[in-house]
Amino acid sequence: MPFRAPLPIPPELTAARLEIPIRLAEQGILPGRKTKLWTFGGSFPGPTIRRPAGERTEISFHHELPASVGELSVHLHGGHNRTQFDGQPGGLTGAQPFSEYCDISQDLSPRASGNELLIRPGESKRYVYDLTEEGHPERAAFKWYHDHRLDRTALHAWHGLAGMFIVDDGFEAALPLPHGDHDLALTIADRSFDRHNQLTDPFTDLRPPNDGIAGGRILVNGAFMPHHRVAARRYRLRVLNVSQFRAYDLYLSNGAPMVQIGADGGLMPRPVRRSRILVGPAERVEVVVDFAHARGDSVELRSAPHRPGRDPLGSHTYGGPLMQFRVDSTRVPDRSRVPARLRPLPPWTKKVSRRPDHTWTITVGGVFKTSWLINGRSFDPTYCDTGVRLGETATWELHNKTSVAHLMHLHHTSWYLLSREGRPPPPWEDCLKDTFFIYPGERIVVAGRLVDHTGKFVVHCHMLDHEDHGLMSQFRVRA
Repeated sequence: MPFRAPLPIPPELTAARLEIPIRLAEQGILPGRKTKLWTFGGSFPGPTIRRPAGERTEISFHHELPASVGELSVHLHGGHNRTQFDGQPGGLTGAQPFSEYCDISQDLSPRASGNELLIRPGESKRYVYDLTEEGHPERAAFKWYHDHRLDRTALHAWHGLAGMFIVDDGFEAALPLPHGDHDLALTIADRSFDRHNQLTDPFTDLRPPNDGIAGGRILVNGAFMPHHRVAARRYRLRVLNVSQFRAYDLYLSNGAPMVQIGADGGLMPRPVRRSRILVGPAERVEVVVDFAHARGDSVELRSAPHRPGRDPLGSHTYGGPLMQFRVDSTRVPDRSRVPARLRPLPPWTKKVSRRPDHTWTITVGGVFKTSWLINGRSFDPTYCDTGVRLGETATWELHNKTSVAHLMHLHHTSWYLLSREGRPPPPWEDCLKDTFFIYPGERIVVAGRLVDHTGKFVVHCHMLDHEDHGLMSQFRVRA
């Protein structure tokens, strides 16, 4: 029966210094037996970390999972992180002595592979997040954290290693947007279960370009089709897609509009009124929904199914209900509103070159086994495809030469989409983002200002099976 379970709200952590165990836990997801999970802090999703911009945050993650899980590496997705705290994938180890898809030498030293940055079973690693950019508090944004281990990111995320991370700042707090209990963060994930309510093991021998796992049940905040009681007023909904491969084309069952106010990199310059919003793996979208016109009724958050001829292979949009909002019948005062202007883009976005100085080309290749490739190579922890000087603004083209859509994620900073196929981005992409849909044959051009942190950073597909099957490369920021 749908909408039986109340929407879980993950615990919120706000301290400057945090200790989070990574451990086995059981959670009631479907009626009956609880599901065994690998978790941050004992739940899926893990605790929501909420911190003020500009305030240093230290998080110690302690690896308490069985030794058979191998090493872990935590990435703050959307964070402006120092390379040693960015969740580097690492290379080959005793627990992971070979890579089926990535061309990695057996002779690399642990340091060359970045293995000293991994968290071994029974050990801890402290991650430091400054939450600043170019000497100032960074922009408020909705981020998330997850494991990023070489070849096993999809496996580890499937078992539960993901959580939300919200950065607040004074600029956003001064706006009359819904806040407090009316600011609701939602994590959408698809998973498949056996008859005992345990996660299945879908990681078979599917190979590029026909890899990509889609689960049979859709979860919101770790519950199957939950419900949530809301007042008859405006709410801010922060939506995060942590699915391996599946996208969601969001809409409300009563036809009410969603006013998009934010994306991966925080608030947009202007709100955009939308009836449907496509959210791919790792993307975030923030909307304001007014439930005042649905007093006493129920409203479902739904996803429209795959649209042949529009959504090519790879987006695999789910069709069906996600959760239900049960709207109180009482009238309530509501002083919140959506301003006509939200947050300007940073000045550097007005001055960038629109001519790419580097291209990342996505293909499929291999003789004895197929892998995803970027510029003809699968991932190698010692190889960087390009370099940028610290303080420069890079303009890059990403070209998808495959028959499958990809969701490309660029680390280090938030990026600005300059064009799709030579055309300006639509209003909902005219903002800062870190993850971009790229359809078969498509070219996009993005720009990013690379400040503060030198070292190696990765570029990869966030359809996690693609990442694990070679679709990842690196760039270096030089002093």
